[in-house]
Amino acid sequence: MGTSRRSLLGVLAATVGITSPAPADDYPSKSIRLVVGFPPGGPTDIVGRLIGQGLGRELGQSVVIDNRGGAGGTIGAALVAKSKPDGYTLLVSVESAQTRGLALYPSLPYDQVKDFSFIRKVAKQHNLLVVHPSLPVSNVKELIEYLRKRPGEVNCGGTLGASSSIGCTLFDRDNDTKMTFINYPGGAQPVTDLISGTLQVGLFAEATVSQQVASGKLKAIAIAASERSRAFPNLPTIEQSGAKPMELSPWFGVVGPAGMPPAVVKKIGDALDRVSASPEFMTQLEGIGAVPIKGSTSDSFARDVAAEIPFWNLWAAEVKASLPK
Repeated sequence: MGTSRRSLLGVLAATVGITSPAPADDYPSKSIRLVVGFPPGGPTDIVGRLIGQGLGRELGQSVVIDNRGGAGGTIGAALVAKSKPDGYTLLVSVESAQTRGLALYPSLPYDQVKDFSFIRKVAKQHNLLVVHPSLPVSNVKELIEYLRKRPGEVNCGGTLGASSSIGCTLFDRDNDTKMTFINYPGGAQPVTDLISGTLQVGLFAEATVSQQVASGKLKAIAIAASERSRAFPNLPTIEQSGAKPMELSPWFGVVGPAGMPPAVVKKIGDALDRVSASPEFMTQLEGIGAVPIKGSTSDSFARDVAAEIPFWNLWAAEVKASLPK
């Protein structure tokens, strides 16, 4: 090969290196799939759609919600963990799949930390402790007394592996009560059953039950959080009601498959930061009893998940939590 030809190829190679786009320069160039591991209608779906709307607006591409409900969100999480790590398949990450999954499913088909690229925690939501109106209690102390006199006679339930179901076991553990748990695959069925009286007690997100509480179909007796809710300012926390404290504020984040280009992770993370800071998003969240999480980073999100996993493994051992085979 002549010297002049080698020089020409060198110039072309250098030019290609200069002009080729960085991994995030042309991202996104097509629509993004945002997987929600629960059926439509539940709190994760509601928050996921708000995140999708904001993310699509900030990135200038459509974000398509893909509901893959079942097994406490782990079906959707497994799908994303095995997807191509190009930023076009993302997951609305929740505790039931990201930090409690192994405690509930010993044969989980993914690693809760290693198989994901953590992008941001985005929001958290308050849960209400609600009862069927026929239950003769008006506060937490009365509920505890009622349950202690009737071990196993009162049903409490919610979405399998999610905070609505976990809350029942935590309440029993902390207050020396014993309810019968009814677990659901997701969606609005648990609330429907609480309204009908199949369930008598539930811990559900404000977005899920606020209308039913306002109409008198359900009775709210406390907030399962460390602070009161702006939507229900007169409702005390469980701790303020005289029981042991309960922080049952489920968080929602966005993750992708492990191995995503750092530049793409940063671009999505920066977009989510703008979404979280927007007045429109904050107003939308307030309407469903949620608040944005500010200051989250990819690194802090990953650390939070790694730290929560041992807590939930211990919880599973203490309450002997298990899922149906």
